[in-house]
Amino acid sequence: MAATLVEIDGIVIEREETPASLQELSEIMRQSWQAGTPVVPTGGGTKLTLGNPLRSAGMVLRLSRLSGIIEYEPDNMTVSVRAGTSLHELQSALSRANQFLPLDPPHSDRATAAGLVACNTSGPIRLRYGTLRDMLIGVRVVHADGSATKAGGKLVKNVTGYDMCKLYTGSLGTLGILSELTFKVWPKPEVLSTIIIVRESFEEALETTQAILRSGLLPDAVEAWNASAFQRLTGEDIGSAWAVMVRFGDIRRAVEWQVGRIGEIIPSGAGRVHVLEEGESESFWHKAASAREQSEGVEDARIKCSVLSQSAAGTVRRMEAMAEKLGARASLFCHAATNVVYGHYAWQSSVPDTETLLREFASLRSHCAGVGGHMVVEKVKPEVKRGFDVWGYEAKALAVMRQIKQQFDPKGLLNPGRFVGGI
Repeated sequence: MAATLVEIDGIVIEREETPASLQELSEIMRQSWQAGTPVVPTGGGTKLTLGNPLRSAGMVLRLSRLSGIIEYEPDNMTVSVRAGTSLHELQSALSRANQFLPLDPPHSDRATAAGLVACNTSGPIRLRYGTLRDMLIGVRVVHADGSATKAGGKLVKNVTGYDMCKLYTGSLGTLGILSELTFKVWPKPEVLSTIIIVRESFEEALETTQAILRSGLLPDAVEAWNASAFQRLTGEDIGSAWAVMVRFGDIRRAVEWQVGRIGEIIPSGAGRVHVLEEGESESFWHKAASAREQSEGVEDARIKCSVLSQSAAGTVRRMEAMAEKLGARASLFCHAATNVVYGHYAWQSSVPDTETLLREFASLRSHCAGVGGHMVVEKVKPEVKRGFDVWGYEAKALAVMRQIKQQFDPKGLLNPGRFVGGI
């Protein structure tokens, strides 16, 4: 046991445990259960700003030592890893067989397998490949009392009964400690290509996106970023325009054909088009995946708005207006085909007071709810979190979620209070 310097939303946690085996993890959880010690599980620490403030915290359970690949079957296209295995380590191993886990979250060098599943984190290529819910096929879980169970398996088509893997995905470590995970993997594309199209407005960016989607092409990702977001990535100033970034990954002939079709889909004069040289795309998208979570200014906040396609433009305008009221530099990152918009707000000097932030966040959330969408605050100073539920989830399913939490963690020791509805 060692003194810990982990601080989460202003709460300092002075105890840390770093198990190196499943047996050690089970014993730590058994002792914590008996003592009634609240546990905060973490991997690479990339999502410590996510969630509501902890009700209590007695111990940080760091899973970084519980790492490594357990079993890899290239022919079956499945891989099993321990909780603390970094995505970078996993991708490196898969690459040797020309395979990969189609996932591009922020901070892939530090993000761990269990952390990614617990937060259901994804990036731009979710358009083609889906999210972690579609990739996870087996888990081993250590429960709050130290007992261990398994769900799913190591074959893609062996799930019967309840799909427990989906229950644990996105649960933020509130139902159990994910100790081992099995994923299905995909063939690695032979080549990647990227097209950047500069449009004058977000509405024009959406028109370009819809034209691409209606064309029958199969892009990995279609992103629409405002000028501030694009400059963070490339250093290029495009004024008040928006950049549409399209990624294709496949065998060479398929990629070349799709890139060639872009000229037919986008009318002449509709915007400046640039195709990245072969070899540039991989590093470009690696940087793009983390751009939305890069710190900037003396203080920053991050929000995520998920809306219907017909409401995306109006929501972006509201996000831009909020930035003006708050005196913030707003970088907006939109998964243009799925209408998920991330907003990063940064202040260089004068930071708005708590009441102002609460009022503006509440207004934007009300707008999103009014158009059938949802808003989550992913990062903000602790003072704001104490007066604002960052999840804002009040659907009927919340009662069922609380019942599940009671069954899995009756003492409420796992990440108490951080998840939806104070779970």
